[in-house]
Amino acid sequence: MQKKTTISRRSALALGAATGIAAIAPYRARAQAPKEVKIAMLVPLSGPWARTGILEQMGAEMAIEDINNAGGIKSLGGAKMKLMQFDAGDSSEKAKNAAQRMVAQEPDLVGGFGAWLSSFTLAVTEVTERADLPWLTLSYSDLITGRGFKYVFQTAPTAAAQAESIVPTIMELAEKTTGKRPTKIAIIGDNTASSESFFKPIRDHVLAQQKLTAVVDQIYTPDRKSTRLNSSHANISYA
Repeated sequence: MQKKTTISRRSALALGAATGIAAIAPYRARAQAPKEVKIAMLVPLSGPWARTGILEQMGAEMAIEDINNAGGIKSLGGAKMKLMQFDAGDSSEKAKNAAQRMVAQEPDLVGGFGAWLSSFTLAVTEVTERADLPWLTLSYSDLITGRGFKYVFQTAPTAAAQAESIVPTIMELAEKTTGKRPTKIAIIGDNTASSESFFKPIRDHVLAQQKLTAVVDQIYTPDRKSTRLNSSHANISYA
């Protein structure tokens, strides 16, 4: 009996990321008409976020296997895709160093994706942009696509867009469930890139629009060993 395999939603998104890079690949590689098209993946494969990186790795490998088994990239005469894997490690500095090695060692890359955490992605895309290397990411800090870069593509809604939609949704659900609309909120979160982008519109205008008062607003610097670097929390109470 064949064992059933399941993957997480984020891994499924990684599948989409690899497939999206496949669409970018012909544009960059067509002039060379290669037999092999190299796609870079730069995610944490060691350290506290290795599990999430490995899940993304699994999704990418499945996507590329499907594309190759279906005949490769048709517009390039059936050229096969090859996944080039790089470890982002456990810090923005290590992720940036990995990106620098990546562009130096593999000058024929047609594109890439990663680097999982927004803070890592911000560092990595400073390198990939200078190399004119198309980069696809699931990260969602507003800064990623807010710097005027030409080669960075963000698949997820930005953190600001998420904040502006999720708070009204929570208010609506709370009111329908309890019959009372919340009036107070507690904000507790870290100071990483995605969290900062998420909390900014909440403080700037979302609280006022929703007639909410923040009775607690605490930001902390996460321990590198923590497995919840990009976590953010908002606790709501009723008057």
